[in-house]
Amino acid sequence: MKQRPSFSPSEAAVLIVDVQNDFVADKGWVGRAGSDMRPLQQAVDGINRLIAGAREMGAHLFYITVEHGEQVDNGPYQARYERRGMKPDATICHTGTWGAALYDGLTPPAAGDVRLVKHGYDSFGIPGLAGELKRRGIRSVVVTGVVTELCVRSTAMSAFENGFFPIVPLESTASDEPEVAKEALHTLERWYAEIASVDEVLQRWSAAVNTSEANMPSKKMSGRS
Repeated sequence: MKQRPSFSPSEAAVLIVDVQNDFVADKGWVGRAGSDMRPLQQAVDGINRLIAGAREMGAHLFYITVEHGEQVDNGPYQARYERRGMKPDATICHTGTWGAALYDGLTPPAAGDVRLVKHGYDSFGIPGLAGELKRRGIRSVVVTGVVTELCVRSTAMSAFENGFFPIVPLESTASDEPEVAKEALHTLERWYAEIASVDEVLQRWSAAVNTSEANMPSKKMSGRS
């Protein structure tokens, strides 16, 4: 069996997808509809662990949010407003609203992190995302966020199609429809991405850092005779 590719943290990017109030907060759009928000909020704990590890070991962080509204949504999406219970001036993650803001429980972006906005499911629909990842020398994309069966799946699939090795850490993604999310993860694992645990991703990064440090030439002390 072919060994899984291993990458240093400097060759990895964590994509944090749609961790926004309307999707995760109790008083957001999904929460107000009566969904159990605990799985989504628990996924944020896993994402925060990855953020901490990425910052410690030098992986790249991309915070990606979605914004909707009549001025930014394409025709096919607008055609689905009524079916989803939305109005043109009151969409989920509506541009400029509290619902579109990052969820308070998420570790916020820091200097050097990338922030991007999309208007559809697929993060790679953002012009320049793939190019920026390649410019930074990224080979492995760790896709996290919500919801699993829509934006996370779309982004992981496109990462694969754009030549990156996608990894989806199991505890860093969730949905308000757990069975649907489970099916999505099965599809990703079969055709597009590696499904791993948060611990496994962090351990592999740590091992890569330790190997790199061990291979660095040692500096000899010099003194006067």
